[in-house]
Amino acid sequence: MLTSRPRRAVVGALALTLGVSGLSLITTASAAVAAPHYDGPPAVQLGWTDSATPKKAYPIDSETNIPLGTWQDDTGKSHTSRVYATYDLSAYEGKKIYGANVFLDERSAADCGKRAVEIWRTKPVTATPTWNRAPEPLTKLGEILTPVQFCPGASITFDVGAAVQDAVAHRQRHITFEIRVPEQYESDASYGRGLHPYRGVQLSTQFNSVPQIDNAHLYNGGLPCTQLTPYPRIGGFARTLQAVGTDADEDDERSVKTEVAIWPKANPDARQVFTGEYGLSGRANTVNLPEGTLTDGQSYVWQARVTDGADYSPWSKKCFFTHDRTAPTAPTITSSNYPLDTTGGQGPAGVAGIFTFSGNGNKDVAGFEYSWRELGTHGCSASGNYGQLECVNPLDRPGSVRANTPGGSATVTLNPIGSGPQTLTVRSIDLAGNVSETVQYRTFLPNSAPEVRVENGAPQWGEEVTLKFVPAPGVTGVREYEISLDGKEPETRHAQEDGAGYFSFVATNPEGHQLTVRSHSDNGFVSPEGNWFTYFNPGPGVKSDVYYSPDGSAVGGVGVEGTFTFSPPPGWTDTAAYRYSFDDAEPTEVPADENGRATITWTPTASGYVTLTVHPVRADGTVSREATWYSFEVAAPAA
Repeated sequence: MLTSRPRRAVVGALALTLGVSGLSLITTASAAVAAPHYDGPPAVQLGWTDSATPKKAYPIDSETNIPLGTWQDDTGKSHTSRVYATYDLSAYEGKKIYGANVFLDERSAADCGKRAVEIWRTKPVTATPTWNRAPEPLTKLGEILTPVQFCPGASITFDVGAAVQDAVAHRQRHITFEIRVPEQYESDASYGRGLHPYRGVQLSTQFNSVPQIDNAHLYNGGLPCTQLTPYPRIGGFARTLQAVGTDADEDDERSVKTEVAIWPKANPDARQVFTGEYGLSGRANTVNLPEGTLTDGQSYVWQARVTDGADYSPWSKKCFFTHDRTAPTAPTITSSNYPLDTTGGQGPAGVAGIFTFSGNGNKDVAGFEYSWRELGTHGCSASGNYGQLECVNPLDRPGSVRANTPGGSATVTLNPIGSGPQTLTVRSIDLAGNVSETVQYRTFLPNSAPEVRVENGAPQWGEEVTLKFVPAPGVTGVREYEISLDGKEPETRHAQEDGAGYFSFVATNPEGHQLTVRSHSDNGFVSPEGNWFTYFNPGPGVKSDVYYSPDGSAVGGVGVEGTFTFSPPPGWTDTAAYRYSFDDAEPTEVPADENGRATITWTPTASGYVTLTVHPVRADGTVSREATWYSFEVAAPAA
């Protein structure tokens, strides 16, 4: 195709610029456009030759018109020139060329009534040749032999798409064009003309990278594509089909559409095609089949392809699955050692429960889900490496077990999570993840959580707390304890021969601490959690060596001296003193040591209940309104 047109911006907003190393072609367009795309490949060389100086090459400069045809210099000497332009096509390797045009931008003409210009493809050169060493011409690509309306200043367009397509197809890095006046007019100076030094010769291409489908990343219902039998059975997410497509063109990265073709395996003529819009290159793009597309119990075949709006990838390999939305029947539950609460018995202490679930011969039952709490719903997440939906097989989740045969049974050993009335909830599950109605098994269990005792007095902030764990009655063979303090990762402590265990920590949280503990026995029994917590009075800590009684019994006696140690309130770092009084007597102030502590001695003169009131004092002399009231009973003399 050959046209001539007035001088104007070329498609793709191309412009020639002069750089340090020569001409380069840039695009000034900034907005992304749909495929196919326009581009201006960089010029490797652009110049002209002169018959009068046959051994010299003339790369273009920024001011001199590019001569074409025969012309005379200021001395009247005759010259004949041809123009050569070479472009780098390496960026188009692997791409599809839709078309290409060379634009000649005239700046002067000897005679506007005459125009004859040819364009040839030659063997590629990377430097401007000389007249004597002109590259071998390969194919004439076009010519214009008629004048145009605009002269001078016209822009002539040559269609060179076939030549660029051929060069790219043969992986040729460069393509060179020769622009000349036809041989029969080349010596006639009236056909000579000058091309613009900036816009004289331009190449514009229309190209596209054909999108590709990734056969390794096709997904149906959150499961990888397969062609193996038996086909996977897919339930609730069967209508979600995903494929990963790629497009090498930056402008197309966010405009990859995915098409899915699907048909019943037994009826290929019922093939339907559905489209998913707004996909991303390199990510799993989703096509959601309309409701009613799939029939329960039927096997399907599907494949996918992607498009950027201009080209389509090949269809992917075929994938197979069976649609299954039929729920299995509910199971039955029996136990050999945890009786139903309706029988009036209870499970043994320190022994795990043994439960058997049965599918009662329904071959759709593949396994069972169970929990001492409520059973949740099955979900999937877009957590794959390509953003694809991933559905974990419910039979691989914690709290599930496979039947020994389809419709058969499974036996599990379960430790209780509490005491008293306990309910085990169970349901059947099939290979597609469909679940049955739930069945509940109620039993009664004795308390088997370990007891927690404080061994070194009432816990004080900033001091070490020592706890003792004692097995629940009937729990034997305890070998270790699993302890979690304030929700941190569990720690273990070995049990002693009598089954007791110990755990110590420094109380550093002014708000207090909480702890959970489980016992682990040699028979595999893991107890329910035992719980312990402590909080700290905002007042100062008070401890006594004599006048302390956890059970509230009378201690010490008249004339029996005791010490009382005061420690800083939780979070205090500037305790200077303590102000204290016994039974509302006149307050006494005692200074604190460098650790913020103080110790006093006191000897009772009478038996009975006593209350010690203690206020902390800051370094600036401020007396806190937060106080500690420490009460105890002084023992009466023996009768």
